[in-house]
Amino acid sequence: MSEAHTLTGMSSRVRGLSADLLVSCSVAALSTWWWHQYRLGGLIFGVLAGLVLMWRRRWPITVLAVVAVLTTVTATIEVNGTKLHDGMLLVTIAAAMYATIVHTATMRRAVAGGLGAWVVGAVVLPLQNGPGTGWAALTVRDIAWNLWFGTGYAAVIWAVGLTVRYGGQLREAVAERRLSAEREHEHVARIAVAEERARIARELHDIVAHSLSVIILQANGAAYAFDHDQQRAREALRTIGATGSDALGEIRQLVVLLRGDGDGPSDRIPGGLDQVEAVVQRARDAGLTADLIVHGTPPEVPGGVALAVCRIVQESLTNTLKHAGPDPAATVTLSYRPGVIDIEVTDFGACAEPAIPGGHGLVGMRERVALYGGTFAAGPDPDGGWRVHAGIPLAGARALAA
Repeated sequence: MSEAHTLTGMSSRVRGLSADLLVSCSVAALSTWWWHQYRLGGLIFGVLAGLVLMWRRRWPITVLAVVAVLTTVTATIEVNGTKLHDGMLLVTIAAAMYATIVHTATMRRAVAGGLGAWVVGAVVLPLQNGPGTGWAALTVRDIAWNLWFGTGYAAVIWAVGLTVRYGGQLREAVAERRLSAEREHEHVARIAVAEERARIARELHDIVAHSLSVIILQANGAAYAFDHDQQRAREALRTIGATGSDALGEIRQLVVLLRGDGDGPSDRIPGGLDQVEAVVQRARDAGLTADLIVHGTPPEVPGGVALAVCRIVQESLTNTLKHAGPDPAATVTLSYRPGVIDIEVTDFGACAEPAIPGGHGLVGMRERVALYGGTFAAGPDPDGGWRVHAGIPLAGARALAA
């Protein structure tokens, strides 16, 4: 983008320089042709005026002042009974006045410059009336004509100059809005990418952390029971196999999601409200004593909400398995109230708080709930153990899914 802007700026400067040279050469040529009785005088005026006008973009007020002096002085010079044609003087004043209107920083300066040019025109015209004439020889009719002509002449230049000035400002505003819209689009895209990465990170954490925790616990149990209770060892190995298969299936579904084949995550990662029982049962199979209590009737909810409920329950039970000590036990309570789903998971171990620094389990649960405008709290329970509570409003969930 910066390279394109650089090329555009260079192109604008080249066009501006070409226009300046064209104006300068035209003024010099026309002056020489119009003052044919004294070509040297016309050439001198044309060259001086052309050189001055080349700076009209950078210093428009200064250029207008110099042009005013130059044209007024030239209007008084008479050679062999002739003067430089007043049309050439007015063209030079018009070029300087136009530049003042278009290129000055503020409209106040543009107005001042325009009035100055009008006054100069009113002065130059009488001085061009011919040999031996001037202001002293003017009649009321001549003065009225000069004022009328000067006003019309200035009005035309004003109209053209203002059209170009505001047209340029409008184009700049449109370009700025377009650039702002592009930046906003890029910003929104970056936010969307960051949110997608965070969501994928949550899914990976929930899948891998839960599955590996169960596998490690069951593998340790199988190793311990292998020489004493082979039946329990076989059950532990079967649990390891089932947990690994489930995790592999969910990871494959997540890979499909990353490839973008389909409509959304809720179509690929199963987790309806009826799957909460399956989540609790897997925790039981891993050795956790878990109870599920349901109040109310499960409502129809978007797939993302059901997935969030399942992941919150799964992560909470995984933390209990990892941190609640020997013989861990937990109770999962789902309350389906009008407009809200409440999830509460309490355990009765010594401490179910994640002990590994940098863990993302609680952060992921909090982000899931915040996505739907809900509330989340996790901490020691006054009666002992650890308590996780989340409330998800269905109105926010349906609005997000719409």
